[in-house]
Amino acid sequence: MWKSAVQQFPPAYFTMVMATGIISLAAHGLRLEGVANGFFYLNLGLYPLFVLLLLGRVLGFFAGVRAELASHETGASYLALVPATCMVGNQFAVLRGNPVVGEALWVAGALCWGLLLYAFLLGVMTRREKPPLETALTGSWLLLVVATQSLAVLGATLLPGRPPDGTGVFVVLSLFLLGSLLYVMLSTLLFYRLAFGQLSAGAVSAPYWISVGGSAISALAGASLLGALRQTPALADVAGVVKGVSVLFWAVSTWWIPLVFTLRAWHHLRGRPAFAYRPTDWSMVFPLGMYTAATWRLAAALPLPALHVVAAYFIYVALLAWGLTLGAMLYHLARGAGRLAAGPPNEPGRRPAVAARPG
Repeated sequence: MWKSAVQQFPPAYFTMVMATGIISLAAHGLRLEGVANGFFYLNLGLYPLFVLLLLGRVLGFFAGVRAELASHETGASYLALVPATCMVGNQFAVLRGNPVVGEALWVAGALCWGLLLYAFLLGVMTRREKPPLETALTGSWLLLVVATQSLAVLGATLLPGRPPDGTGVFVVLSLFLLGSLLYVMLSTLLFYRLAFGQLSAGAVSAPYWISVGGSAISALAGASLLGALRQTPALADVAGVVKGVSVLFWAVSTWWIPLVFTLRAWHHLRGRPAFAYRPTDWSMVFPLGMYTAATWRLAAALPLPALHVVAAYFIYVALLAWGLTLGAMLYHLARGAGRLAAGPPNEPGRRPAVAARPG
C-alpha cells in the first residue's frame, strides 16, 4: 500500500499546502488568529509529509517522474512544490516572527524553482513530437507564474531584515516583473484556448482556477513590495508603476472569478458529471484564499478601506471551499482504504475461498 502511495503520489497535493498557507496568512491579517494558527500547525504536518512522498517517488520511481516532468499535460504541476515551500516560509516569518526559517525555505524554494522550471521548459521544448495547443496547454501552466511570484512574496516579507543596500529589493522586483510577464503570456494563450477552442471537461477543470490565483498573487507581490521600493532611493521611481500594475492584477482577478465559476457551473449543468474528488480540486481553493490575502494587502498599501471590507467577507468563501474540499478528500481516502482492506474482488464464476477447518 505504501509503495503504491509513493509511486502514484500526485504533486498537485502541494496545492493543498498552498491553499492552507495562504488562508492562514489572510486570516492573520484579518485578525482571525485561531484560524491562522490552526492552519499553520496543519501545514507543519502536511508539508513535510508531501515532501517525503515526493522525494520517495523521485528516488524510487525516477523514470516515471522524468516522463511526467517533460510532459506538456503534467509537467507544470511539479512547480506546486515552490509556492508550497514559500507559503510555509511566510507562515514562519509572519505568524512566528522567525525569519531564519523563512530565509531557509526561500533558498529551498528558489533552488526548486530553478531546477523544476528549466527542466520542465527544456523538456517540452525539445520534445520531438508535441501535442496540439488545445490539449497541451492547461491551467496548471500558470503555476510558472505562481511559483515565481511566491518567491517575490516571501522575499518581500523578509526584506526588513536584509542589508539596506537595495540588492534584496532589486531581486524581489525582478521576480515580480518576471512573474508578471509570464502571466501576460500564459493568460493570453489560455484565453485564446477558451474562446476559440472546443470546451471539453478538461478545458474548464479545476486547474483553470489558477488563472485567478496567478493574477491575485501578482497583486499580492506588488503590494508587498511597495513599502521597500519607497525606502530604496535607487528604485523609488518604480513604486508608482508597481502600484498601478498591482491594481491591474487585482482587477483581473476580480474579473476572472465569475467567469471561471460560470464555466464550471455550465459544464456540470450541461454534462451532469458525477462529483468526484481529485487532488487538483485544491487548485480551486488556493485562488480564493489568495484573492482574500491580495485584497487585504492592497487595501493596506494604497490605502483603501473599502477593499478591506471585501477581504473581511471573502475569507469565509475561501474557508467554506477549503472545508468542502477537505471533506471530499477524507471521504475519498476513506473509501480507498476500505477497498484495500476488503481485498481484491472474487473473479466471476469463482467460488470464494473457504478457510480450512482443523481435521
